[in-house]
Amino acid sequence: MPGIVGIVNDKEGKQLLEFMLDSIKYENWYLMDSYVGPLFAIGRAHLGILNPEAQPIFNEDRSLGIFMDGEVYDYDEQRTNLELKGHKLEIGNDADFCLHLYEECGEDFVKNLNGSFVIVIFDTDNRKMIVANDRFRLRPFYYAQNGERYLFASEVKAILEDKSFQKMVCHEAVADFFAFEMILNDNTFFEGIKVLPPASIMIWSNGQWSTRKYWDLDFKEDCNYSKEYYVENLVRVFREDIKRRMKGNHRMGVNLSGGLDSRAIVAMMAKHHNPIHTFTYGVKRGDEAKIAEKVAESLGTTHRFFALEQNFLADDAELGVRLTDGMSNCRHFQWIGLLRQMAEDVDIVFHGLGMDILLGGWTDISNVRIHRKILKARDDSILASLIFQKLRKEGVKDMDSLFSDSYYKIIKDLPKQSLKKALREVKARHPGNKADYIFWRNWTRTSTSPARRSYIEDRVPGYDNDFVDMILEIPQELRFQHRIYYEFIKKLSPNLAKIPYQRTGFAPSAPFFLHEIGKLVKSSYKAFIRKLRTVTRGRISIPDTIGYTDYDEWMRRDAKLRRFFENILLDEKTLNRGYFNESYVRELVKTHMSSKKDYGKELCALLTFELWHRLFFDEQYKESNTA
Repeated sequence: MPGIVGIVNDKEGKQLLEFMLDSIKYENWYLMDSYVGPLFAIGRAHLGILNPEAQPIFNEDRSLGIFMDGEVYDYDEQRTNLELKGHKLEIGNDADFCLHLYEECGEDFVKNLNGSFVIVIFDTDNRKMIVANDRFRLRPFYYAQNGERYLFASEVKAILEDKSFQKMVCHEAVADFFAFEMILNDNTFFEGIKVLPPASIMIWSNGQWSTRKYWDLDFKEDCNYSKEYYVENLVRVFREDIKRRMKGNHRMGVNLSGGLDSRAIVAMMAKHHNPIHTFTYGVKRGDEAKIAEKVAESLGTTHRFFALEQNFLADDAELGVRLTDGMSNCRHFQWIGLLRQMAEDVDIVFHGLGMDILLGGWTDISNVRIHRKILKARDDSILASLIFQKLRKEGVKDMDSLFSDSYYKIIKDLPKQSLKKALREVKARHPGNKADYIFWRNWTRTSTSPARRSYIEDRVPGYDNDFVDMILEIPQELRFQHRIYYEFIKKLSPNLAKIPYQRTGFAPSAPFFLHEIGKLVKSSYKAFIRKLRTVTRGRISIPDTIGYTDYDEWMRRDAKLRRFFENILLDEKTLNRGYFNESYVRELVKTHMSSKKDYGKELCALLTFELWHRLFFDEQYKESNTA
């Protein structure tokens, strides 16, 4: 995806900067900015949508320069104050404002910025560089040191353009990826390449990096207002949240699902912008498609449905791994191949990333029981064990069998150690809030969301400063199982509250107990059709239309997709890398393809990791596939 790349302390940095920029340029029409000085070489690749003016932008005496990826909102009053103090914002965009705010306030400039951004400010007089990201790390920023040279980029692959950087696999990241389906803390798959934590300021000065937090999730656990108070204020803050994100003369759209978050966004956008394009993807006649169509019809949007072909992953998996640096499982790549088509209609797409987790609590159909135990955990050791159980449900089964004996000895204890490290960062007292903190802090960067920006920009109302601050006041018990979320939707849009919620089959306006029954019915139905497939060895197969995809069955039934998985997973190159138990992987593929048992999640994880290895380690493969 586009973003910022750079090098510090390298006198020959110009050519390397060009290579780094080229590595994140997926289309010839991308716009490129660069600066090469005696100490800093920095560049930006962008779509020309947000802050399209050339960068860097300098202050009046050109002692400070700024590169910015992203945007900030609601700063008219601050801008006026800066101008009254003599600052001249000649460009007048977000980056220009942030540069002068830094000049006025120093490193505290970032504390109250509301937006999605990575900012790099270089101070040539004082031989200093400052990097700041938004509160929720909506835009990743990776960094590494190679000798006396410091490298940074919005994508890991740009750092690897330094051919003298020694590639070594981070075993903790591998363990996390397979155990939890996400990488905890600030690791990547490479030793020595880290990702900047959320709400951080990083400073390079005198040949050293230093990093500190300027904000953290601070649950207001002593608040005890009425449910009505929370609902009223959530609606008020959310309306302002959407309003501030409507800035600019852009074509705007929404990824519309059968859930609650996207319908809330569309309902508020319709008050400020017309026309609104909405996009839904999935299986024909699936729950997501049918519910999204009802929402679109109710609000009068220009709606477009993309029916996913069963073999789309065979075409899109490699691109998805490139765009996500391999840190998102390919089973979440449903929309990767649709980005170009969406870009025909919109410049910016809104989506509900995080809202379901923030407002609904970290719960889902399959592990509500564990979350109930989490809420009652008496001490941190019990809590850690329960969070580990819950995270493991997202990962692959039987890691001790999947990995070779020698490699499993290296990684077997790493997932628990990684979780303990993550828990040390948590400041909340309530066990439910501690669990939510772990997920909020770590999940965003391993979601596929940033990859959207390879073709369109995105806006994420669920991660608005004021909206999150309001949610942090709500007791865990009200957020648990979407209790407050249903009330929020009913207050926000009574009409949309009458349309069913995909996860339960009942409308938000329905009594709460019906949603619990609906979850049970849907989970039981999914279990039934899976069992029917395995018992009959695939002779009877009922399509799964509850979610977006049915990978388990598609990779069995579609010849192209089946060949794609088998050709990669059973390739000698894959099996001989030393990570996995060769006979177990062969049996895993055979068992799944014969419908004896479902191992789609495991096969997708293996495929993702192998494609990452080929794209990022195997230079010959990389060159032959990019020629």
